[in-house]
Amino acid sequence: MSNGDSESLAPHITRTRFEEVVMALLDRRKDPERLALLIAPEAEWMMNGDQASWSYAGLRCRRDSIMAYLKAFAIEFQQKKIRLINLLIDGEQACAQYETHLKHRGTGREDVLQALSFIRVEGDAVVEVHEFIDSAQLFRLRESIER
Repeated sequence: MSNGDSESLAPHITRTRFEEVVMALLDRRKDPERLALLIAPEAEWMMNGDQASWSYAGLRCRRDSIMAYLKAFAIEFQQKKIRLINLLIDGEQACAQYETHLKHRGTGREDVLQALSFIRVEGDAVVEVHEFIDSAQLFRLRESIER
C-alpha cells in the first residue's frame, strides 16, 4: 500500500489528513478550546487508571465532558512539548506512541511522560480516544519536593 497524500484509508479521510488530525489532537491537548472542533459531539475518551485514586482516569462521554477533563488536566499540568515517536494507521483507527514534556503547575516538577493513544475517527472528527500513560509518574510530579 502506498503512503501517498491521496491514498484513501477510509471513506472520508486520507492518510495525510489523518496524520494531521492526530498531530493536532496531541498538540492541542494543552489548549482544549482549540481542540474542541476536532472532537465529535458524541465522542468517548478513556484514560487508563484507577478512578478511586486518580480523578483523570475513566471514561468521558460527549464533547463537553471530554473538554472539562482536558481543561482540568491543563490547569494542573503544563504540556511544554510533544514528540511523536510512532504512528500506526489502519483505516479509521490509529495508535500514536508519543512523549510529552510535562510540568506540574503546583510543584514545578517536570518530567517526560511516555504515552500511547488509540484514536478512531469518522470523517474528520475524533470519535474515540483510549489513552495509556504511567499515572504513577504523574503522581510523582504532584509530590512536593519538600518531604
